[in-house]
Parts: sequence; C-alpha cells; structure tokens
Amino acid sequence: MADLSQIDLKSLSEQELQSLINQSKKQIKKLKTKNQTTLNSKDADVAIVADAVRQLAKSKKVTPAVALSAIAKNMRVAMTPQRKSRAVADVKYRHPQDPSKTWKGFGKRPLWLVEELKRGKRLEDFSVG
Repeated sequence: MADLSQIDLKSLSEQELQSLINQSKKQIKKLKTKNQTTLNSKDADVAIVADAVRQLAKSKKVTPAVALSAIAKNMRVAMTPQRKSRAVADVKYRHPQDPSKTWKGFGKRPLWLVEELKRGKRLEDFSVG
C-alpha cells in the first residue's frame, strides 16, 4: 500500500483534489468488482448446497422451492429481483357516451370495447388522440 501520509493535500488545488477523489472511487469500484465471485450451477459448492436443500426439503416433506424460499426469508434475501415499475401510460381509447370507460391499449381489451367492436364499430372510433 502506498504511503498516503506523503501526499500533501494542502498543496493540491481543488481540481487536483477532485481528480484524486474520482481516481479513488474508480479504484474502490474495481476492488469491489474483483472481490465479487460469481456462482454457476457447475460449481462444486453450489452442487453441495443444492443437495443439502433437496435433503432438507425431502425430510420436511416440502418442495425444494418452498425450502429455498424459507432459507432466503431467514437470511432476509429476496428470491426474485424487484421489478421495475411500468411507466404511466396515457389513455388511448375512451367510450364516447361514458368517459369513465377508458383503455390504455395494454393487456386484454375491456368488455365495453369488445362489445362495441362486435356491433361493427372500429377501434379508431374510440381513439382519444
């Protein structure tokens, strides 16, 4: 490790100090990335843990997924990553007689729209913009 006490911080300009901070942050990020190891299903340790979970699940008469979920909950680890919320979409279609009946154009068509389309109307007839 370099002797940081030899650096005279008082003699450095604001720009030089900022550069030193940025370099330090980059180095810290590199060290953190380097220290993180990745596991894959072919690792021997992963196979051992998987067998242990299977045996535990079998002894408790539950599925391995339930056992893993309980283990993750005990460790306060989320089993699935949190989904990013969908961006708010504007209303694309509106019923002409009842403005409270709207559809944003995602998912299944609402029943009021399906009924109107069966009556011979076109989707463009309900377009907002």
